[in-house]
Amino acid sequence: MNKSYGIVLLSALFILTALISTTDSLFAQHHGAPPPMATLGDRNISMDLLIEPMNIIPGKDAQLTMHLTDENTGQKIQHVTYRLTIAKDDQVKLSEFFHSHTGDLNIVARNSNSSHLTVGGTFDVLTNAIVPDPAAKIVINGPLFTEVGKYNIDAEVTTIDNDKTDLPTPLVYHFTTNSSTM
Repeated sequence: MNKSYGIVLLSALFILTALISTTDSLFAQHHGAPPPMATLGDRNISMDLLIEPMNIIPGKDAQLTMHLTDENTGQKIQHVTYRLTIAKDDQVKLSEFFHSHTGDLNIVARNSNSSHLTVGGTFDVLTNAIVPDPAAKIVINGPLFTEVGKYNIDAEVTTIDNDKTDLPTPLVYHFTTNSSTM
């Protein structure tokens, strides 16, 4: 290899390394105070999930309503971010982050002939999740519950109490529901 070519290559590698490390540090900076730490303390937190109809009928609409409750006080927990994953036969149908400022999350699954799902709501930059529209619902259009059988619903809670209160370890809740023709 030519000596001048080696110097040029080494110089370019040095400049590229310097640019990458500078870019990483720029994106890693946090502006303002860090988000408050989530403290669960002695709270016992339960998740309520209501699916209507209880037995989902393929091709028909379904509604999922969920919220967290502090069992010690009986109060609903506000500012909750959920990562909701719905799967059937180990095939993920939906995996998305949703946030509710009030704590109640209402999702309407509307069956359509579309080949893919679309999620209707507003993307909230602060929570990095989809929040409900003004009617307080999130609408999922497409083939979510179109097959007969068992569906696994996993809800991973990543924030509570404040839009940016990240939990050190997410709370995980697992549910199953069935879809049948009866």
